[in-house]
Amino acid sequence: MKTNKYIGVMMMAASMLAATSCSDYSDYNEAVADATQSANLTLWENIQQTPELSDFASLVKRAGFADELNATSSYTVWAPKNGTFDVSDYESLSNSALLQQFVKNHIASYAHRASGTLEERVLMLNEKSYDFAGTASYTFDGVPVVKANVPSNNGVMHILGGDAKFYPNLYEFVTDSILAEGKDIDSLRNYFLRYERTYLDENASVVGPIVNGMQTWVDSVMVTTNSLWNTLNARINNEDSTYTFVMPTNTAWNEAYDNIKGYYKYAAKTVAQAYTSNGLSANNSQISINNTYWQDSITSRILTRYLIYSNNDAYNKWMIGGPSYSTPDSLRTTTRAKLSEPQYIVGSPREILAMSNGRALIVDQLGMRSWDTYAPERTMNARNSTAYVSGGTQRNYTVAMRLADDKDEFSYTYIEATGYNKPEQVINLSNVLSTTYDIYCVFVPAYDQLTLYPDTIWCPNRVIFTLSYCDAKGNLVEKEFLDESEENISGFMKAFPSIRDNTTNAKTIRAFSNNPAIIDTIFVGRFEFPVCYSGLGSNYCPTLKISTPFAATNRTLRTAFTRDLRIASVIMKPKELVAYEESKKQ
Repeated sequence: MKTNKYIGVMMMAASMLAATSCSDYSDYNEAVADATQSANLTLWENIQQTPELSDFASLVKRAGFADELNATSSYTVWAPKNGTFDVSDYESLSNSALLQQFVKNHIASYAHRASGTLEERVLMLNEKSYDFAGTASYTFDGVPVVKANVPSNNGVMHILGGDAKFYPNLYEFVTDSILAEGKDIDSLRNYFLRYERTYLDENASVVGPIVNGMQTWVDSVMVTTNSLWNTLNARINNEDSTYTFVMPTNTAWNEAYDNIKGYYKYAAKTVAQAYTSNGLSANNSQISINNTYWQDSITSRILTRYLIYSNNDAYNKWMIGGPSYSTPDSLRTTTRAKLSEPQYIVGSPREILAMSNGRALIVDQLGMRSWDTYAPERTMNARNSTAYVSGGTQRNYTVAMRLADDKDEFSYTYIEATGYNKPEQVINLSNVLSTTYDIYCVFVPAYDQLTLYPDTIWCPNRVIFTLSYCDAKGNLVEKEFLDESEENISGFMKAFPSIRDNTTNAKTIRAFSNNPAIIDTIFVGRFEFPVCYSGLGSNYCPTLKISTPFAATNRTLRTAFTRDLRIASVIMKPKELVAYEESKKQ
C-alpha cells in the first residue's frame, strides 16, 4: 500500500504552508454571491452546486459522509478548492482512512463563522485541532480562506485555497501499520499494542432494546486505552500535549534489546538469606519466577522508558529549536530519568516526522549508555539498608562533615563494640543486576566523637568483606574479599613481626585497613553477579558482610585497630562506567 504522503518532515510542511501566498487568489475572502439561496440548502447541496468543489465533493461521497452533510446536524466545512490540492494523494487511501484523514479533517461540529478579529482553535471531527484566525481576511491551519461564511440550513462553509494537512498523533502513528508503512518500527508497535485495550463506554453509548436476553445499543461508543500511557507518564494520544518520541527501527530495537537483556538474567528460584549468631544461612523462604518472562518483560519496559520527552519540560526545550535555547547538559524523559550527553542520546535520526502533538525521530541506533540508563551505579546507604548487626550497639548518625573546603552531609551507622565482642555488619545489596561491578565501601572518620575527645588518635579498622549471592541455579554461595596486595601484606608483617603468616592469622594479615582521618572509600573488588535481583525485594538480594577477622582477646591488635564500625555506604559501579571514566582521564 502506498505510504501516507501527509506525514512529512516538519520543515517540509512549514515550507509548503509558506509557499501559499494570499496574492495567489484574486477572490480571497470573496463575498457570497447569493447568500439567501445557499442558506436554504444543506451543506451537501451547496457543495454539489459549487463547481470549484467537485474534487472535494467526490472525496466526501466516496468516504460515505455525504448523507451526514445532508442531515440536520450542524457543521462547519472548510472545503479546499479544485486545483489547490493534490487529489491523487487521497485517492490512494482506503475509504476509512479517507474519512479520517481528509473529510473529518476539514469538518467541525457547530457553526464557526469568520467575523472581526478571530483567534480560534477548532476541534475537528477527527479530534485534530487547527487554528482559525485573521482580521477581515482569514486562514485555517495557515491556509487562506478564499470565500468565507457560505450559509447553509445546517451550518456554514468556508472555501480554502488548499487542504489542511493531516498529521496523526504520536500514538496513532506508532500503533498504525498503514500510517507508519515503510518506517520499520514494527517491534516498537507490537510492544505498544500488547497493552492496548478497547471497551464499550456504556455511559456514553445509547441503550437499545433487550434482544434474546442480551442488551443491545442504538449507538455504541468504543474507547481505546493503553496502560503504557500511565507507565511512561506520556499521554501521546492527547492532541493538546507535545512530545518528542525517539522511535527505534527494528534494527535499533533488536540491538538495544540484546544489550539490555544480559543485565536481567534471573534464576528460576532465588533463596532468601538470613543471618543468625551462627552466621549466614538460607532460610526456608524462596521466590520462584518465570525467569524467561521476567527477562523479556523488564527488558522491553526498560527499553521504552527512555524514548519519550515532553517538549514542555525545560530540560528538553532545545530539541524543538529556538534561538534562546542551547544544548543543555542533560535531557529528562517523561519517566523523570535524567540522561547526560543529549546529543549522543538523540543522535542523527533517519527521519524527523511532524505529528499533531509533537514529532517522531526515527533512529537506526539508540544512544543509550548502559550506566546512564538501564545499568546505573548503585549506592546502598548503610543506615537505610536492612542490615544485621552483631557484637555491638548500633547508632545511626547524620552529620555535616567538612574536609578542606568541602562540606558534605553523610548519614552512616556507628556500631560500637561492647566487651570482647567483634561487631559485624551485613548490608543488603538490593536490585543488583547480572553484570560486573566494582564494589567499594565508604568508611567515615570518628567525627561524632571529636568534640568529646579532641586529642584522641583514632585507630583504623582491619576488616574483611564477605559477599553472599545466588548462583545461576539459585543456590546460596559466599565469596570472601581480601587485600592480597604485596604492599598490604608486607606492611602488616613489618608492623607486627610477632604474628606469623599461618592459617589462624592469614585473614588478619590480608584484611583491609582504612584511613580513620578521612572519608575513606575502599575498593573491595570486582565481581560478576551471575543472576539479576531487580524487582525481587529486599529479602531476595545479595549481601555484603563487613567483619573484623582477629580475636578480640588479641591485646596487640585490639590496641592497634578499632572494632567499632562507621560505615556510610556501599557503592557498586558497573564496569562499563569504570571504563568510560578511565577513558575520560586520557
